[in-house]
Formats: sequence, C-alpha cells, structure tokens
Amino acid sequence: GGGNTRGEYSVTERSTMISPAARPSPGLRSAAPSRGSTANLRGTQALGAAQKRPVPVPAGGPTSKVPKKAEAVETIVVHNTGNKDEIGIRTLVGEYAERGINHGKKYYEKTTRIPGHEEMTAFLYYWDQRDGPEFNGWWFGDRVGGQQVWSRNKSLSAKPPKAGWTIPWDGPVRNELSVMTKEEKLAQDKRQTAERMEARRREEDSKHAEVTEAQWEERVAKATERCAEVELDVTEAMEGYQEREEAGLHDELAEARGKMQEQQKKLMDALKFVAAEAIAAQKGPALCKADLQDLSKRLRAVQAKLKEALKSATAHPMVKAEPADETPAEDEPHNEMEALHSLQLEEMLPPVLEKVETAEDEVEKVSIAAAPLQVESGDDLRHVMLQAIKETEKAVRTAQASIGEARRFISGKLSQAAKFAPHAKKTALEEFTTLQEKLTEAQNKLNPFKTVRQDYEKRSQAKKLIEELHGKLAGAEIEVEKATMMTASMGVEQADSLKETEQTLGAAQSALAQTNRLIDSKLRTVDKSSEAVYEQLKDFKERGKLAQEKLDEVRKAVKEAQVRIAADTLMKEVSEKVAGAEDELQRMAEAELPFLRSDKDQNMEHLLADADKVSVKVHAALADAQTFVAKKLVEVARFSEGPGQAVKEEVDMLQKRLEEGRERLQQFRASTAERKRAHLLEEVDMKVASAEDEVKKMTESTKALEGSAKAGETISDGLREAVAQANHAERAAQAGVVVAKKLLVQKTADLKKLAVATASAGSGGELGRLQTRVNAMQEDIKKMRCIIKDTEERIRVKEVLGEVADRLDMAENEVEKVAAAAVPTGLEQPSAEAVERLEKANASAQSKLGATAKLVDVKLKSAQGFTQAELQGMRTRITQAERKLRKVVEAATEQKERLKASELVAQATEKADKSDAALKKAGDAELPFLKGVEVMTVAESGKYIAACEAAATAAQKLVSEARAFTLQKLAEAKEFGSAVADACSKDLMAIQKRLDGTAGKLTELKKDTTDRKRKAQLQASSEKIQAVEDAVKNLAETMTKLADSNMDQLAEQEATSICETIAQAETKAQTAVSGAKKFLALRVQETKALAEAQRTPIMADLSKLQSRLTASTVELARLSSQATEREHRYVAGRLVQVTSKSLEDITAQAAVAAKVSVSLLGSGDAGTSQALVDRLRLAAVVSALQAHIKESEVSAQEIFKEATGGKPKLGKEAFKEWFARVCDMTGNEEAILTEEQALRLWPLAVTGSSLSVSDFEDLLKESSMCTQAVALWDSAEGSEQSGGLEVGEMVKFLGEGGGGGKRVECVLARNGSRVWVETEANGKAAFKPMVAAAGAGQIESVEAFVKAVLARCSEAASAAEKKAKQVANNKGPLGEAAPKLQAIKGKLSKEQADLDSLLKRLDAAKSAAEQDRKAEVKVVREQKCKAFGEESVRQGTEAVEAAEAKASKVIENSKAGSAELLAKELGLLELEELKKAADEALESLAGAKALVAKLMEAHEAQKGPSRNLLLEARVELTKLQSRANGAERKCRSATEALRTAHTQVVKTATMRAKNNLRMAFRKLGKSADDVFDQTFSGKAEVSRPDFQKFVNSLSDHGLSEEQVTLLFDEFGRYGLRKLGFQKAVQEYCTCTREVAITDGFTISSSSTVRKLEKGEYFEVLEGPLEETEANLRRVRGCALRDGAQGWVTIKGNQGTPFLKPREKPLVFAAGAADMTAAPDVSSPLIRRLQLDEVLELLEGPREEVFQPQVFLPGSASKDAAKGFLLMSDISSASSSATPSNNIYVCRSTIAMTHEFDISQTKVMRKVAVGETLEVIGSEGEKKDDSIAVVRLKFRAAKDGKEGWVTVSGNKGTVYLEASSSHYVLEKAAPLRASAAADSEIIRQMEPGEAFQAEGEAQEVTPPTRLVMKSRSIEDGKVGWTNFVAGPDAPLKPWMPKCSCQAPVDITSSLAIEEGKVKRQARVAEPFEVVEGPVLDAVSGFRRVRLASVSEGVLGWATVRDAEGQVFLKVG
Repeated sequence: GGGNTRGEYSVTERSTMISPAARPSPGLRSAAPSRGSTANLRGTQALGAAQKRPVPVPAGGPTSKVPKKAEAVETIVVHNTGNKDEIGIRTLVGEYAERGINHGKKYYEKTTRIPGHEEMTAFLYYWDQRDGPEFNGWWFGDRVGGQQVWSRNKSLSAKPPKAGWTIPWDGPVRNELSVMTKEEKLAQDKRQTAERMEARRREEDSKHAEVTEAQWEERVAKATERCAEVELDVTEAMEGYQEREEAGLHDELAEARGKMQEQQKKLMDALKFVAAEAIAAQKGPALCKADLQDLSKRLRAVQAKLKEALKSATAHPMVKAEPADETPAEDEPHNEMEALHSLQLEEMLPPVLEKVETAEDEVEKVSIAAAPLQVESGDDLRHVMLQAIKETEKAVRTAQASIGEARRFISGKLSQAAKFAPHAKKTALEEFTTLQEKLTEAQNKLNPFKTVRQDYEKRSQAKKLIEELHGKLAGAEIEVEKATMMTASMGVEQADSLKETEQTLGAAQSALAQTNRLIDSKLRTVDKSSEAVYEQLKDFKERGKLAQEKLDEVRKAVKEAQVRIAADTLMKEVSEKVAGAEDELQRMAEAELPFLRSDKDQNMEHLLADADKVSVKVHAALADAQTFVAKKLVEVARFSEGPGQAVKEEVDMLQKRLEEGRERLQQFRASTAERKRAHLLEEVDMKVASAEDEVKKMTESTKALEGSAKAGETISDGLREAVAQANHAERAAQAGVVVAKKLLVQKTADLKKLAVATASAGSGGELGRLQTRVNAMQEDIKKMRCIIKDTEERIRVKEVLGEVADRLDMAENEVEKVAAAAVPTGLEQPSAEAVERLEKANASAQSKLGATAKLVDVKLKSAQGFTQAELQGMRTRITQAERKLRKVVEAATEQKERLKASELVAQATEKADKSDAALKKAGDAELPFLKGVEVMTVAESGKYIAACEAAATAAQKLVSEARAFTLQKLAEAKEFGSAVADACSKDLMAIQKRLDGTAGKLTELKKDTTDRKRKAQLQASSEKIQAVEDAVKNLAETMTKLADSNMDQLAEQEATSICETIAQAETKAQTAVSGAKKFLALRVQETKALAEAQRTPIMADLSKLQSRLTASTVELARLSSQATEREHRYVAGRLVQVTSKSLEDITAQAAVAAKVSVSLLGSGDAGTSQALVDRLRLAAVVSALQAHIKESEVSAQEIFKEATGGKPKLGKEAFKEWFARVCDMTGNEEAILTEEQALRLWPLAVTGSSLSVSDFEDLLKESSMCTQAVALWDSAEGSEQSGGLEVGEMVKFLGEGGGGGKRVECVLARNGSRVWVETEANGKAAFKPMVAAAGAGQIESVEAFVKAVLARCSEAASAAEKKAKQVANNKGPLGEAAPKLQAIKGKLSKEQADLDSLLKRLDAAKSAAEQDRKAEVKVVREQKCKAFGEESVRQGTEAVEAAEAKASKVIENSKAGSAELLAKELGLLELEELKKAADEALESLAGAKALVAKLMEAHEAQKGPSRNLLLEARVELTKLQSRANGAERKCRSATEALRTAHTQVVKTATMRAKNNLRMAFRKLGKSADDVFDQTFSGKAEVSRPDFQKFVNSLSDHGLSEEQVTLLFDEFGRYGLRKLGFQKAVQEYCTCTREVAITDGFTISSSSTVRKLEKGEYFEVLEGPLEETEANLRRVRGCALRDGAQGWVTIKGNQGTPFLKPREKPLVFAAGAADMTAAPDVSSPLIRRLQLDEVLELLEGPREEVFQPQVFLPGSASKDAAKGFLLMSDISSASSSATPSNNIYVCRSTIAMTHEFDISQTKVMRKVAVGETLEVIGSEGEKKDDSIAVVRLKFRAAKDGKEGWVTVSGNKGTVYLEASSSHYVLEKAAPLRASAAADSEIIRQMEPGEAFQAEGEAQEVTPPTRLVMKSRSIEDGKVGWTNFVAGPDAPLKPWMPKCSCQAPVDITSSLAIEEGKVKRQARVAEPFEVVEGPVLDAVSGFRRVRLASVSEGVLGWATVRDAEGQVFLKVG
C-alpha cells in the first residue's frame, strides 16, 4: 500500500507535477499569482500541481551552513501509507537529509530524485509567527521560505510531525502522507513485517476458504473452456480436410491443410496458457492443480492427432507445399521439449518458493526480535534490552543460514534450467531471478542487525550526554525567556523595573555562556561517526546561538527603554510648561467672552481693564515657555536618532503651538484696542442715537400728521392730541441734538490720543459720520416743523366745514350699508328677498347722496385755498359713492347667473362622484389580487374575477352617462355672461377631464382582470398537472411498501393487500392523466384565438405543462412495469427468506462470538488485545486490595468509605483517580496504573452508573462454571430468551442460587453483562463452583462460547447447501435464488474458517497479554511523568494557538488609521463586530495566559527525578507565555484606535438618535406619561418591537432601525419601563456657565427673562434651532428651579458651552421627609416619604429665603397646653396682632349663671381662679341696681359654656379682670414646641380659641431651605418637599448604582417568599439598579432589581432590613 518511491513517473505526470498555483503571501492579506508562473491551471488539483507561496519577510535564510558530506546528518523519510499512488503525494515521497537550522528548528532537503526531473528539489522546513499565524508551522516547498509550497502542517513541534499534513497547503488533511525519521521508518517496517508474517500465517490457514476456491475454480473453468474451444476447432479442421479428401475436392485440400496449420498455432498457445496456470496452481487447491494437469494431457493428445493429420496431408500428392504456412519438421521435437520442460519447471518451483519464504520469514523474525531495541529506554530496562540483543543475534545467525541455503538451492535449479527449451528456459530464468532478488532484499534487511550490540551501547552513552546538555541548555533558555518576557512587558510606566530587568539579563548571560562553553567542548571531543549525537550537539549549539542573539536583542531593548523613559520625562516637562502657557491663553479667551455676549448691562470699562491685565500675564507665560523649550531642545540633540527624532518632532510641534499662542495674543491685544476705540465711539454714538431717537419720536409724531386732515376727511380728537405731541417731541429733539454735538467735540480729542498709542489709522471716518448724522437731524427737525404748521391750518378749515361733512358721512354710511347688504361676487348666492331689499336701499342712498352733492356744488363756486381743496375732496367722495352704488346693481345681476351655474356644476359633480364610487367599488373587487398573494386557489380566483367583471361593467355604464350629461351642460353654460360662463365651463371641463381619467383607470382594470382570468385558467391547468404528478407520486410511494428493502418482512396477506392498493393507485393515476390531457387541449384551443403577443407566452407555459404531463405519463408506464417485476421478485424472495433467517441466526451468533473475542483481542489483526490486558490489570488491583485488607485488618467497607470520602457511591471520575492510587495505597507495584488504564477498568468493575459498596464486595466473590447448556433471560420471570450459556463458561452469581428451576441473576464472564439463569437443567445442577480471581475466566468462557458457535455454524452450512441444490434447476426468480443460497453457504464457510482461526488467536493472545502487562508495569511511572508534561504543553499550546488565531484574525481585520479616520470610514455595525471580535480575542488571550501560568505552577511543584523529565515542557510553557504576551500587546495596539472609534461612533450616533427622537416626540404636544400609558396600554415593561413600533408612529423621526436599537440599548438595556421611556423622550441639561433666558428666539429682538445660573437644571421643550443672525444654536425650555421658560443659547459662537446634557433628574429619600401640597412647610401634608423611595424632580430645587418670624410663648386657655404661636397665625396681618379686649381672667372664685338676674337664675358651674372667659353678646356691661353689681355674659375658654358672671361685687371685690396678655385666634394655627417653623407641633388650635402670652415675643430668622416639587415613581403622588441643604439632607440625587454593604440573597422575584435564591451578593460588589426600589407588600422591605456587566440581570435584593441594617448602598 506504500507510494511510489522509485521515481517512476509517466510523461503526463511529469508535466503536471511542475505546474504551480498561487497562495497568499505572508505580510499581505491577498496576492495574485507571481508573474513568472504558469499558475492557475487548475488551482488545487493533485499536489503535483505545486502551490506558490510568495517570499515572506526575509529571515536571512537558514541560520546554519549545509553540513559537509562527510558529516553525519539526520535523515527524514516521507512515504505514502495509502493505496493510491497519487502525483501530489508522489512528489514529496523520498528521503530528506538535514541541511541546517531555520527559525530555531532543523530543515531538510530531499535527496531522492525523480527520474526525468532530477533538477527538482524539495525542502521540509519550519516557519515561525513572524508573518502571522496563518504561515506558522511546517512546510514542504521548493526552497526554505520560497514561493512554491506543496503541503503544510500547523503543528509547532520541535521536529516534523508524523501526520496531519494538508495537500495542497490550503486543502484538506491527507492522512496517507507520513513523515518520520529513518530509524522510525525502519522500526515501522519491522513491525509491519511482523504483521505481514502473522497475516501470511492466517492467510495460509484460511487459504482454502470458499472464496479462494471459487476463484481457482473460475480459473480452471476458463482454462477448460479454452481447451474445449481449441479441441473443437482442431477436430473440425481435421474433419474438414478428411471430408474434402474423401469427396475428391483436391483444389480445396491446400486450404483445409492451411486451416489445420492455423489451429496448430492456437493449440500451442493454449498449451502455454495451461502450463502457466499449472505453475500458478502450485499454491492453490490440490483438486484444481490436478484438473489443470488433466487439461495439459488432453491438449498434448490433441496435438499428437493434429501432427499425424498434418503428416498425411503433407504426403498427399495433390497438396502443394506452402513454405510460409508450414511448420518445419524440426519444430515438432522443439514443441515437445517445451511441454516437457514446462512440466519439469512446474515441479521445480514449489520447493524453491518454500526455501525463499523460509529465508524471508527468518529475516522477519530478526526484525521482530530487534523491535524492542528501537524503543527509547532507561537503565531500568537494560536487562530487557540485553535479552533482546541476544535473541536478535541468534535470529540473525539463523536467518543468514536460511538465506545461504536458499541461494545454493536456486543456483542448482538454475543449472538445470539452462538446459530447457527456449521458452521454458526464459520462464525459469524470470522466476528464479525474481526469487534471487527477494533473497538479496532479505539480505539487505538483515545486514543492519549484525551490529546491534555495538549500536545499543553507543546509543546509551550518547543519550546520557544529550540529556545532560539538554537540561543545562533548557535552564539557560528559561532564563533568557524570563528576561525577554520582562522586557516585553516593560513600558514607560514601569521605569522602576529596569534595574530588576538588568539583573535578570546578567543571570541569563552567565547561565548561557557557561552552557555554550560546555557544548563547544563536547563538540570538539565527540566521536563524529555517531551522526545522531553530533547533529544533536550541533542543534544545541545553534539553540545556544539563537538564545544569545535573543539576549542581545533584549539588552538592546533595555537600552532603548532607558532612552525612551528619559525622552518621555523631558516631553512631560515641556508639555506641562506649554500647557501652563495654553492655560493662560484659555483664560485670555475667557476674558474675551464678555465682549462676545449680547449683554448690554455689563461694565465695559471694567472689562477692558481686565483684558489689559490678562494680556500682560499671557505675554509673560509665553516668553517663559519659549525659553524653557529652547533649553530642552539642546538636551534632545543628545538622544539617539530614533527616540531623539521623535522627541524633536513633538517639541517642535509644541514650539509651534507657542508661536500660535503668541499670534493669538497679538490678535487679542489688537481686538482690545479696537474695543476701546469702539467704546469711546459708542458713548458718542449713544448720545447721537439718543438724539436720533428723539428725532425719530418727533418723526413718528409728525408722521401721524402726514396725510391727515385731507380734503373730505373729518377731524378726530386724536389729531388735535397728535399735533400737541408733535410740538412736545420737537422740543425734546432740539435738546438731544445740542447735547450730542457737545459730546462729539469732547470725545474727538480722546480718540486722536488712542490712535497715536496703537499706531492705528484713527477714527476720523466714524467721527465724520457722526457729525453728518447730527447735521441730518437738524435738517429733519426743520422739515417736520413745516408739517406741523400745515396740519394746524387744516384743522381750522375742517372745523368751518363740519356741517357739510356730517351730511356727507350720513350719505356714505347709507351707501356702505347698501354695499354691505349686497353679496360679493364669487360668494354664496343671495335669496330673492335679499335682492329686493337691496334695490330699496339703493334708491334711498341715491336720494341722500344727491342732496349732499348739490350743497357741495353751491359752496365750491366761492371757495378758495384749502377750503376749495376740502370741498373738492368731498365732491370726489360723492362720486365714489355713486360709482359704488352702480357696482352693487351689476353684482346682483351677476349673482343670479352664478347661482344657476353652480347648480349645473353640482349636478355634473354628482354624476362624476357616482362614477368614481363605481370605480372604487371595482377597485375594491380587485383588492384580493393586490394583497401580495400571488397564488390563489382556482375557486377563489374565479369568484374574485367574476366580482371584478361585474363591478367594471356597472362602472362603465355610470361613466358613459356622466360624460354625456357633462357635454350637454357645457353648451348651456355658454349663454351666461363672459365671467360666469368661463368659470362654469372651466369647472365642467375639469369634471370632464376627471371622467376621462376614471374611464382610463377602468380600462386598465378591465385589462388586468382579463390577464388574471388567463392566469387563473393557467393555474387550473397547472393544478391538473400537479394532480397527475401527485397521483404518480402516490403510486411510487405505494410501491415503496413492496420495495426490495422491506419485501422480505411482508406476510403473504399483507403483500396481497399492497398489490391491490398499487392497482388502485395506478387506475387513479391513469384517470388523472386522461382528464389533464383534455383540459390542456381546451386551453390550447382558447389560446389560439388570442393575438400573437398574448398567445406566445401563454403557449410557452402550456408547452411546459404538456412536457410535465408527458413526463408523468412516461413515469406512470415505468412504475407499472416496475410493480409487476416487484411482485414476481417477492415470490422468489419468500423462497429465500426461510433460509436467510437461519443464516441471520447463525451470523448473529458468529458476530457475538467475534464481538466477545474482539473485547479480548481488539479489532486489529496484530498485537495484544487491550481487553486481556485490562483483565490482568483488574486482577492485579483486586489482588493488591485483598492483600491489603488481610495485612491491615480493615474491611472492604472501610476501604470503600475512604475512597468515596463518606459518600454512598463512587462515580466514574472518582473511580479512575482511586484505582490509579491503589498502587500507592497498598505498596504493590503489580497494581500500578495510569488514570487512563484505571478508567478502562470501569466497565469491568461497574455494571451501573456508579460503584457501590456491594459492587466493590462483588469483585471478591467466587465464580461458577456451566456444566450444562442453559438459556439466558432478561428478567426473573417471563420475558424472552436473550441467548444461551454454553458448557464451560464462567458466571458470577449476584444472589443465592435456588432449586426447582428458579432463576438467579448473574454476570457473564465472557462480556460482563447481567442476565438471569436457571441453576438447574433436566433435574441436575447446571453449575459448579470454581475459585477464580477477578478478571480471570473470561478467556475460557469465550473459548467455550466460540467452540459451540463453530459447531452450529457447520450444521447451518450443510443445511444451506442442501437447499441450494433443490432450487438450482429452476428458472426465473426461483432460479435466481440459487446463487443467493450458495452465497449464504459460502458466508457460513467463511465464518467457520474465521472461528477456527479465532480459537488459535485466543490462545496466543492470552500469553501475549501476560507478557505485555509485565513490561507495562516497568514503564508506566515514566509514562505518567512524560504524559503530564506533554499534556501540559498540549493544553497550553491549544489555548495559546486558539487565542493567537483569534488575535491574528482581529489584527488582520482591523483597519489602519486613527480613531477619527476609522469613525468616518466604518459604520456602527462594522465597528461593533470588530470590537466584539477584539474583546473575545483579548479575553481568550487572558484565559490562555492564566492557563499557562497555572500549568507552570504545577510543574514547579514537581520534585525528585521526574522534575528533569519536565524540563523541556517547562521551556515550552515559558515560550507559550511569551507568545501570549506578545499576541496580547499586538492585539491591544492594533485595536486601540478601533475601540476609540467605536466609542466615538456609538456616542455620536446615540446622541443624534436621542435628538431626533426627542424632536419628533415634542411635536406630539403630549406629556411622556400620557403617551406611555396610551401607547403601551398599561404595560409595565416595553419590548424592543413595541418601542420600534412607537418610534415608527412618530412623524419625521428620521431614525433607522439601527438607531432605534441604540436608543433601546441606551435606555432599556435590561427592559424599558416608564422611567426609561421618560429618559428617552425628555431632554434635560445642566447650566455650565451663566447665560440669559430670553423671551424670544432672536437675541437682538428679545428681552431677558432672567439669568440661568451655573448648576441649574433646564428641560428642553423645543429645538435646537440655528440663530443665523448671531450664528448660535438655541433651545426653548423650562428652568426646573422656578419654571421660568424661554430660549437659551447652547454654545457660544467661540465654542464656550453654556448647557451640558444630563440624565433626567431623580432624587431618593435618604432620610425622613414630608410631601406637602405647597412649598410652604405649613401647607397640608400629602404623605410622608418612605426611606429609599425614588422621586421624579418636577420643579426646583431652589432656595427659599424667609423673612424673620415672631413667635409668642404662652399657653392655650382651653387646655393649658404650653408652646409657641407664630404672630402671623394669630391674625390675618401680623402687624395687627394685638391682645384682645374681650378676654377676662378670674381673680376670685365666682359662679356662672344662666340669666342676668341673680335672684331668678340657677348656677351653671363654678369659675375657678385663673380661668379665662371671653365676653360674648352685644349687651355690654349690665348693672344690677338691686344689689349694685356689674355682670357680663361670657363664654368659658375651658369648656365653651356660656353664661353670666359677676365682674365686680357690691363691696368692690373684683372677680374678673380684663386681660392684657390674651390673644384670640382669627384662624386655625399650630401650637409649636419651640420658636421654629419646623419644630414639633403640639396641637392645632382652632379659630376663636384664646392664647395667653407668657413672655416677650421672640424674633427668629429661619434658615435658608431648599424646596422641590417631585412625583413618586411608586404611586405617582405629586407634592412639595421643604428641607435644609447639607450632608444630612433627606433628599439626595439618585443614580442607578449600588454597592453591597453586607451579604444579601439575590432572589428570582420581588416577593421574597415566592422567589428562589440565585446567589448571594458579595461585600463591595458593584451592581446596576435595573428596577426599583420597590416595596414588597408581603415582607414590607424595599427591594431593587440588580444587574451586572458580566452576568446581566441577576434578580431582586433587599436594600435594608427591619432593624435598619443596610445591605445595599443605593443612589
């Protein structure tokens, strides 16, 4: 199966082999084929078409010279393991010699040349990652790093990998290409030789199997057939000659003789053929060999007869001799000799073949004996190697003797063959020469084994030397890698690590120098004849050289880092200095800002003085910075060229910035001087402007007089007042002009001084213009004075003509009423009554107007001057009134005509509307076809088409009627007046045009309907055809029930039913075909009547349908024939089925036998079965455990408990680890296992999913052997039989055995399965106990089972042969069954042979397994150690390579350029994808680095001798760590601009999207709350599609789907709720610099509402809009502090920002606070705020400064409650709060009575001393004269009782005294605990209640408080909160962030009781608040919904508990 290694190529192959194709170049993303190639012939065909690889970054070629021929070099063998000799692989096959080092690893050149293409070379080399990971790995190419490459392997191994090569380089992996060293190839050849020998033995054992016999029988049959043909032809030729001779046809005798001679030649050919077959049959069956010998005898007999016939024919006198055709007489003996010698050769060959094969077998035995010597081994296996050497030397001697004996035997046979006839001699020489070549090849294979002992000793010594040097060099390389890694991670910020890096460099240099010296010493003393050692030392030397080069590069990098740090320090100092100067420049710019504002109230002189001071500071800062930069430039010159140049460029750039700053300073100074000049001019201009304003006022006053008091106009009171105002304005204007002239003279001198100081051109032009303006004002005053005088004169004249004017006004009013009553032309037509009233009014107006005209005419005759002009004006007014009356009459006439015209138009419009309605109805009927459903059912199409046709007909009728009516009314309209006629005709023509359009649309609709009708008919045709195809398909599907695959499983009745079903389906298909043909024919006839343009596409569709119908018809006929054939085949199949079932049973049993054998022997043909070894391993482990139990006196349960850690069962992973530790636990070396080996014991020791203690105890139980064959069952009762147990098999019972046929569960030894068996059979015990250790008994059980199956197989073969003979003579399907039966018999024979061979293999495998287990124990520990190192490197390599691949892809896909350029070039989606890929790559690299670090820690933990074995692995891990660091740096560097660009683009896009959304939302004019509730119907959370739908509903939103997604992610990343929606549509800003709020958009024409102060919140309600006049962007909005609305500038025209966007302002309750109805703290309480509650800020916060408050201390008279009352609460006005005169205090106890008269009344109650009483009633004091007392009616303050009390007694006693300290409340007021408005309220006092002052009133000034209006997010309550600002303020700004203060559970739902705990929050862990805080109604806790960046939404957590402990710090 190997490839062609001899270089034998055809011409075609050679031409193909050198055709290259292109592949991408390293460093380039894509490249075209090179210009000189004949490339791109067929891309990636066979690898012979080599592929081009452009030259990568120059590597300087190989780093070592080509070794000299005399030096030993390593040889690599490339060979083909496949069966095909492909050109691509053939190009690479051959031997490769080492030529040097490339990229740290060896490279090789092909030494085997291709005949005819000796100039072709091939190299095998390694390429590192310098050109990217896509070029990293091993390559086959025309030269090292060349363009032509054929194959690639991505492996990074130190040597060329054996497999995994892709062919071509970018094609699939071709496993048939194998690469290995020459030694490995030799060892492989030896193993394959051993395998071939084993296969040959098995082949000999099964040589006589039925298949081989059948082949020989076929060859014998062919030979027999050929012999029979020749025999018949010869007999026919001889009989033909005899017939002609007897008939006397002498002329034809010559021809007949010629035929006999021709047959003689064919006879000789047949003899040769049979002789060759006889030689080949020496290895075949004896019966075939005998048959061929019989054929040879028959042919020789025929040959003798033919010779006799030819002799007689030659002697006949009538036959002419034909020399050309006759066979010479001397050839006859020759032919006889050929036959004789051929026979002798046949007899000679078998013994010769046997000798040669014996010699080859002996050589193969040598290879097998020497196989252990090819394995790398340690000192512990030396005795094994020495034994192998002895066996090899013994085998060599035996093989050499066999070869010598075979050579001598062949030489003797050659001597005999030299005497043979030519043909036989030639054949003999060819055969013997071939055998001699085989002996030579065997001798060549044997020669290397003659010096095995010497070779082994040399390898042992060399191995020790190499291991020693490898350890030292690897240690040095690790130090170098450490230095490299430290340098790679060193940056400017790590300057302190330079010293540590230098120390590491020193250590690495010392270790490397020492190692290199040792290697050089060994190179000088090593024996160069040992090629492998010499080459390895050279490899070490090259590695040392590479490490030294890397160390030099590191040292260079450290030096560059030092320079770079110094340069960075210098740059930092310079930058800080320049930054200081630029800060001063910024202050200069800020100082210039006030000049740029439109604020007219600012102090310009103060601002100009500040500007002068700033310019001085800026000048000093710039000078200082420039001096400093100049000094540092001198230091830069001392840096090296690289860093120095970069620093110099940056310093130059900073110096340029300073120059630009100086220019800006000059500009500032110039502009300041200009502003001073402008300020001076502005003062003058202000005075001139003031004077101009006065003149303007005068002009405005005078302008009111212009055109007033004209002739015919009346004089109003306002005119007289206007004249007075004009005179006053004149005086003011004269005074303003005088002041302006004085100031102009004064400021002229000041401006001249400023011009001289600034060297400017001066202000002469401006002063001249001001003087001109003053002169112009004086002229204007003169002109306006004349106008005033003229107006005064007109007023006087008008007063004289006042009576005439009144009469004229009355007449004009009458005319106006008439004109107003008339309907204007073009408006609604008046009624007839209105026209009559108009005529009467017209007559009255004419009468009054005529009388007035006569009076005016009389006065005109004597009038002069303005009087005459006034009268003429009146006359003009009269004429105008007369003209207006005439127009009224004309308008009435025209209106009558318009009324009639409007009626005509209305009628025509009605007709047109009906037509449009009919057209709409027709269009509605068409709607089903316009829904996008292109395919309808035929019934639906017909219904809709009928509706369209009916609607179109109705519409056509209405359109025709309307068009005729409109034409008739057009003729009538021409009779009206021109204006009315034109308007009416225009309207009617428009209607006519409208009807024309309707008719056109109707025509299109009818056309579309016709087309749809045709399509519907075509669809119906298609459905008919589809029905036919479905019927045919149904027939085909029905026939599948009788398919070949299931035919054997059908019962007879079922098969009959299927046949009937097929017949029905066939009839249905025939019917469908007939119907479809008729329907298609009808459609074709209809189509022929259409026009050519319409007919062609329809006929094309019908033709396609006809083709489908034809295809279905053909398919139907085929299926009918196929159905008949299957029915016949079913009958024949039933005949075979019974025999096949028997075959299946036997085959299944044979398969089971093979399967159980495979479990022991494995699936391969050679080697020891792993299953057997596993059994031995398990036995060793169990034995060790049993011994341990006895020695340590512990139970199995205790050991099991220790293994499981107290768990009831042992899982698979724990089992693997525990069994691998049994050796260490018991100290028994025989039980040593690797984890992989331990895992293989799992199915042997465990029957379920885990190992229980009972399972463990079962391992020690004894087994039982079956003595009688019994059945196997799946369960204890019932069920089906699952097989049988053969005599001699072993089982292990899981329960106690019972008698009476009771079933017991057991485990079969042959395969470990659990089954149930009966312990008794035929009344006898079926089992007997056997002592067997765990793992033993399986091989015996398998052997017993295989023997039983073999016996049954023999019986089945005999039965199959008998059935075949019974059906062999039948024809048809039954006759066809005979070969199948014969085939079954052959298969059984094959199984019989295999089972026989299997028994032999089982015995051999048992012995081999025991030997393998012994060898395994010796090396397993070393394997464990090596496996640990390799696995570590593999894991690290896979992780790093995977991460590098991602990073390389990211770097490759990353775009070059700055962040600004990327942001412009790339879209958001592309940036998002690139950023995501970059994040994934960096995350992958971080994971790879962590894994490598962890693996290195594990290696460092290894101690003892095994540590040296891990040295190479540690080196590789160090390199992997360096690679990962490098890849991470590259990835970060490559994607830094990308990340910046992504952030910028997302920020910009989101900002634009927010602006567009908010502007579109504001157009709704609704609040965010109302829109949310209306749009989302009360949903708590809005989905992305709902939000998208809402945005789409906004007009002019201009948002793409991508922008909507950005918005949703911005405000609803974890779900969009109402608050998030408000944030999305509302816009808020914070004022960053004081700016004015104006009442208008344009700054110049608006006034200031107030100043928006820094830090204020501002809600945007409109904009932003561009104010073109000032070049500013402004917005309209509302200041939250006080609700002030107006326009605000966003940013100044110099870039100064005034407003900065911010989130919607929210606050949360951090302490106790009240929500009141008004800002005043005393307003009604709405509710108290809950702790941690979140509120929406609606207004405020603003400071409330309170006036001093006066508090009065005292007590309430009602209940003596003490406290303080606010004086303003006592009375409506605090100033009038005075003590009441109606309050009395009891000084002596007295009674209160019901009535005044003491004698006639009863006592109500007693009034106690100190009690307060209030006088009530209007009676005042009353004296009781009878007893001389004074009484008043009172109300008691204590209980409110009313009655009469005596004030003073008749003896002068005072009972009640008027109080001077009591106040009566006019309104309800709170009684406070202290003199503070926010103090505790004791109680609420009611109106009318008395309060006694108990001290002086106290004046208290309340502290400044903050008030804000807010709305609760939780319940929507709105109110005010009043509080004192400070750190303890109860309301604080809310941010949706929180941190964990104490561990708290995160649950899945808001309700604590309902949710499940997902995890616990950790202290100091940050979270994002997605929702809440929300009150949990059940628990009463306030909870928040949390999310994190890495985990997303997590769940709900409690903010604080009932005791106040804070879990989450919110806000």
